[in-house]
Amino acid sequence: MANKDSLVIIMLAIFAAGCLPSRKDTFNTVELTSSKGEKIYINSLNWGVTDDYQMTAISKDKKKARHRSDSINVIKGLDPFFYRFRNDTLNLYFDDQINYRIKEKFKTAHIRYIALSRQAYTVVQHKAYQNLDGYCAIPTR
Repeated sequence: MANKDSLVIIMLAIFAAGCLPSRKDTFNTVELTSSKGEKIYINSLNWGVTDDYQMTAISKDKKKARHRSDSINVIKGLDPFFYRFRNDTLNLYFDDQINYRIKEKFKTAHIRYIALSRQAYTVVQHKAYQNLDGYCAIPTR
């Protein structure tokens, strides 16, 4: 009898969870503007119960990567890189190796890809999480 009751409770819980509205994806965009007015967007889309799935794109398109199906030229994973934008240069900092390259070309903004040692990456990570010295994480914290 106890097994039957447990089974009924489990089935009701599964049914109830299926009836709840699903959590929507979280889209974030950061607009960077060069001194000549050229815009660069760093877009990220997070999903999952705790937003623990992420894809990120850097583009001229403010809506790039707004939907999970828009997965061409994106990088997947949490904290794929940290960045800093200064003097029309977007520096992208990677842990050990560069694993993402922007396919689009920008007229007035320059992109630098920087692979850091684990120790140096940890220093940048700390600064990005605290938004110090212009370092940023994705999405911005």
